[in-house]
Amino acid sequence: MRLRRFFRRSAWDRERAREMDAHIALMTDDLRSRGMAPGEASRRAHAHFGNATLIREEIFQMNSIPLVETLMRDGRYALRLLRRSPGFALTAILTLAVAIGANAAVFSLVDAILLRPLPYPEPEQLAIVRVRQVSPRGVFEGAAVDGAAWERIREHVKSADVAVYSDWRAGVNLAMSGQALHVDQQRVSAGFFRVLGVPPALGREFTPEEDRAGGPNAVILSHGLWLRAFGADPAAVGRRVLVRGEAHEIVGVMPADFRSSMAVDLWTPLRPSRTGQGGGTNFAVMARVPASTSWAAVDAELQAAYDSAGFTLPDGVSVTHGLAPLQQNLTAGSRDSLLIMWAAVGLVLLIACVNLAGLLLARARTRAREIATRMALGSGRRAVVRQLIVESLALAAIGGALGILLGHLMLSGLQALGGDQYAMWRGVALDWRAVGATAGISMVAALLFGVLPAIQATRVDVQAGLREGGTRGASAGTGGWTRRLLVVAEVALGLVLLVGAGLLTRTFLALNSLAPGFDLTNVVTAGASLEDTRYRTREPIEQLFDRTLERIQALPGVESAAVSLGLPYERILNLGFRPMDGAQAADTDTNFIANVTYVTPGYFETLRMPLRAGRDFESRDRTGAPPVVVVNDAFQRLYYPEGVIGRRIGMAGAEREVIGIVGDVQYRNPGWGTGGPVRPTAIVYLPAAQTSAGTFHLVHQWFGPTWIVRTSAPVAGLDHALRSAVAAVDPQLPLASVRSMTDVRASATASQRFLMVLSALLAAASMLLAAIGIHGLIASAITERTRELGIRMALGSTAAQAMRAVTMPGIVLTLAGLAVGAVIARALTKYIATLLWGVEPNDPLTLVAVAVMLLLVAIIASVLPALRILRLDPAQTLRS
Repeated sequence: MRLRRFFRRSAWDRERAREMDAHIALMTDDLRSRGMAPGEASRRAHAHFGNATLIREEIFQMNSIPLVETLMRDGRYALRLLRRSPGFALTAILTLAVAIGANAAVFSLVDAILLRPLPYPEPEQLAIVRVRQVSPRGVFEGAAVDGAAWERIREHVKSADVAVYSDWRAGVNLAMSGQALHVDQQRVSAGFFRVLGVPPALGREFTPEEDRAGGPNAVILSHGLWLRAFGADPAAVGRRVLVRGEAHEIVGVMPADFRSSMAVDLWTPLRPSRTGQGGGTNFAVMARVPASTSWAAVDAELQAAYDSAGFTLPDGVSVTHGLAPLQQNLTAGSRDSLLIMWAAVGLVLLIACVNLAGLLLARARTRAREIATRMALGSGRRAVVRQLIVESLALAAIGGALGILLGHLMLSGLQALGGDQYAMWRGVALDWRAVGATAGISMVAALLFGVLPAIQATRVDVQAGLREGGTRGASAGTGGWTRRLLVVAEVALGLVLLVGAGLLTRTFLALNSLAPGFDLTNVVTAGASLEDTRYRTREPIEQLFDRTLERIQALPGVESAAVSLGLPYERILNLGFRPMDGAQAADTDTNFIANVTYVTPGYFETLRMPLRAGRDFESRDRTGAPPVVVVNDAFQRLYYPEGVIGRRIGMAGAEREVIGIVGDVQYRNPGWGTGGPVRPTAIVYLPAAQTSAGTFHLVHQWFGPTWIVRTSAPVAGLDHALRSAVAAVDPQLPLASVRSMTDVRASATASQRFLMVLSALLAAASMLLAAIGIHGLIASAITERTRELGIRMALGSTAAQAMRAVTMPGIVLTLAGLAVGAVIARALTKYIATLLWGVEPNDPLTLVAVAVMLLLVAIIASVLPALRILRLDPAQTLRS
């Protein structure tokens, strides 16, 4: 066997040696015909084929060894080639690393939140009760129910295990051993943790006795609060602490990895009823459906529960109840943002692959001699394609490994940029699933940008490549038009991303351009929770406000201070009211509703809100005096366009006279009416001193008071001073947060800012990649056409004419890409319409501005390499 292989190999070598001698003779004659001396022509031909024996040996061995060893040899050779081309290798690896890193970071979020099952046993059995109402006004669908609906569901639904919880995170006061903390609380019913399938790590969950009015007070701690407040002491279970001013027994501690429907510190019994919170649609019902029971059967029981109430619906109105997957409900707030991010980073990866395919095509043109030599020596086209694909895989492997490191950093950046808007993102990490997905993305990317250049590179004219030893002979095989089409694709995809980024940027700028309606300068706010047994009556609340404001106004640098329920740019309470006089009193068709807040005297002065008409609240507007309110311009425009001063409305348990009108300020959209995330809404301001104890108790279940302080200049240490002033009045009342009003305003548009910044970064990356692609195309064209340009300039062509000849293709290709991209962008922008405000999805101004910007970048990318023409010496070029 070895002897036969030796003779076959020797015969193969002799045949290939004869072919090589013929190629050397052919190249020598060609060089002599161009005027080169015979000795120099022979020397160059032999130098050109000097490594022929080595290449023959390598080809023979690669055609006769096993595939695995062949791939290993290909890999080693690919790494040697990359080391010899550090500029190309660094550009390709960094391009891939950034694109793959961004995909790894976003995939981690998408996987953890949208794709991976919920971290509960049998998560596919968990559902949320959804209510769908169809009327002539439209379709409303949500998961909110009231106390009466929960009672009917509890009575009629027997085929599934159900529990109810408050889908609202409330800040409460936790006091223990002389320490006071402001913590986030969620109310849940007995059986809530049983339905989820996660029992407490220590202790037990709530009993039915604890989950009824007047039952024993109990609390379950999160693992984080247990560590922070009790040092992970197991004896904490059974201890008593003050929650909302009431003694509660700690009955359980949840596991470290437990996640509820929201990030909270502790849970207390919901104690559902038909009044208070139960009187409104503030509950959510969760169900665990046994594997043996169909969801349709549970849907039928839910509908029967609703029908049993005997509601009479208006004509054209229908209400249906049914189940939806719990994960779908929990991830609704992040779904659109995540999917848009995923699509955007996918586009960036596609652009990166297109860019690298162009770079590899250009690199193939410079390697035409090597490829022609290999094919002339007997290496089959398949072997050359395999070698080139292995080089692409090597690039992808290195870029993917670096991309994993960058992905970890990018994920941290996304979590920091998302802030409180996307609290579910905080616990996400780059785990093995993300690493595996990144490896897969890297390999797919290698195929995307490597296969086409590899196939094109092998379409060479071997004789021409060997005879001329340059790129001209191989031009037919290396796909000039393919590179041009890739540049068009890069520009088109880049335009799509830039248009999306432009629309989101204009949305954010439109929101930020809205006039606040007050002066934000040097205003500091501090919030607290008064859902506390010590503040169930009006007198202690009034004393708290008066005494704390007295201390705060005495602080150095403080100009004025006031207290209100909530803040501008935040969501506040909305209540219905009843007109008591005028034509509005007889109007039964209008749904009279407004946002409501109580304020102390000096509130409008502290925020410097303009008084349009009437008067401000005064010290005489107290208990026993005629009830009064102040409204804003939006309230008058909506309900009393003929004038509202002196009108009387029924609200918060009293008939009140409108004594003043103030200017509009921006508040978070309350969910009714139209408008963007923030807008002026109809507001009714109540004097805090005329707010009843019942109203205080009602509103403090959802919202807490905020101290608003205006200073003459930024005051150092004001945070500590405010906390000390409140603690001096009530040591067990911790402040939730101290923020500037500028921060409050920024928080209201944080989601829009996040999408704007992220899309802008991705669009900038795509524009840079497009510029690199155009730059590479022009630079390659100049290298290939150096002799032609030298002849042109020797015959009288000016440098400007030569530059125009080589730059115009890049500009023409850019214009073609812009046209294609405009069509794609107009088709895709409808998918981000729900994220836009103040600008239409197909806004022509944004499209034109983005196209002009991309065209300018393309012109610069085309002109820069063309400047090399100015340094050309026609005579030297012709001699070369």
